[in-house]
Amino acid sequence: MSTYKYNGCGNTFVIRDFEDGMNYAEEAAVLCSSEQFDTDGLIVVKQAPLEMLLFNRDGSQAPMCGNGIRCFAKYVLDKGLSAENQFAVQTLAGEMTVDILQHEPFYCEVNIGRPDYSNGAFGAADDASYINRTISIDGKEITFTSLFMGTVHTVVFVEDAPAMLESDLGEKLCHHPLFAQQTNVNFVQVLNQDELIVRTFERGVGWTLACGTGCSASFVVARDAGLVKDKVTVHLEQGALTISGTEDVYMNGPAVFEYKK
Repeated sequence: MSTYKYNGCGNTFVIRDFEDGMNYAEEAAVLCSSEQFDTDGLIVVKQAPLEMLLFNRDGSQAPMCGNGIRCFAKYVLDKGLSAENQFAVQTLAGEMTVDILQHEPFYCEVNIGRPDYSNGAFGAADDASYINRTISIDGKEITFTSLFMGTVHTVVFVEDAPAMLESDLGEKLCHHPLFAQQTNVNFVQVLNQDELIVRTFERGVGWTLACGTGCSASFVVARDAGLVKDKVTVHLEQGALTISGTEDVYMNGPAVFEYKK
C-alpha cells in the first residue's frame, strides 16, 4: 500500500487509505517515528462517506486535527475522491465542512465547529471551573483556560510564546492530574487585536510546529477575553493560519503534498 506524506504549516502526516483489519495505533507508532517519514501523526482515509481517522505519533487516537484535516482535504483533491470544492468530513469530533478556496497553491477553509467550555467535554478531573483557573507548578502560579475545540485544549497567555519551547511547562500541564485525558497546551502571545503567536505542546506528540485546533482554541479564548477581534492571523514557526468566527470557528490555511513511498 502506498504511503503519502503531507505538510500543514510544518505539522506533518503520513496518509493511507483505510484497510480492514489493520492495527492503525501500532502502524502510527512505527511509521511516524521511522527515519523515512518522521511525522506527527497518521491519517487514515475512509470513503463513502469521507471520514478521517487520526492517530498521534505515539499511537493514541485523537478526535480531530486542524492541520490534519487540511492535509486530508488536499489528499482528497489529489486523488479525485470528491468532485466538489465543498465536502463534509466525518471525524470523532463530529462532521466538519471543508471549502477548497484554491487548488494551487492549495488553500482551504474548515468549519471547526463551536467551542465547549463544559468540564465533561475535555475530561476535567474535578467540577471546579477551568476558565481562568490558577494552579501552582514548581512554585509558580499558572493561569489557564481549558475547553474542547475539535479536541482537548488548554490556553495559557504568556509574554513570549516562542521562549516557552525551552520550558517543561507544556509537558507538565499536559500530564497534570487535573486532566483525565491529558491536554494539548497552547502558549499564546497577543501581539495586537489582529495577531497572535502560538506554540503548542501536543499530547501524544510533544512540541509541534503547528496545531490548527490549538490555534482555533487560542483564538476563542482570546476573543472571549476581549483581547482580539473576530478574525486573527496566528503566527506559527513555519507559516500562519487565519482563524475567525463569532459562533462557529473557521480555520483558513494551506497544505502541501511532500512525497509518497
